[in-house]
Amino acid sequence: MTLDNRTKLGAIIAVSVIAGLAFVWIAVLLLIVAIFLIAWGQAPQRVETFVKGLPYGDSIMGTLDKWI
Repeated sequence: MTLDNRTKLGAIIAVSVIAGLAFVWIAVLLLIVAIFLIAWGQAPQRVETFVKGLPYGDSIMGTLDKWI
């Protein structure tokens, strides 16, 4: 199984969160981002459909496409 770059980035963030639980709220936010990136790497169409259904979803996807 090959891993997408988003999946790799999500896994790296998840490992760094688990290693650095000194700041709980920052760790929680990073863990949420990591889970999102892992899911986006594994099932991009489903995640993009979900995000586009959120308020400002098109803007969020446009921003994420520029960053990642």
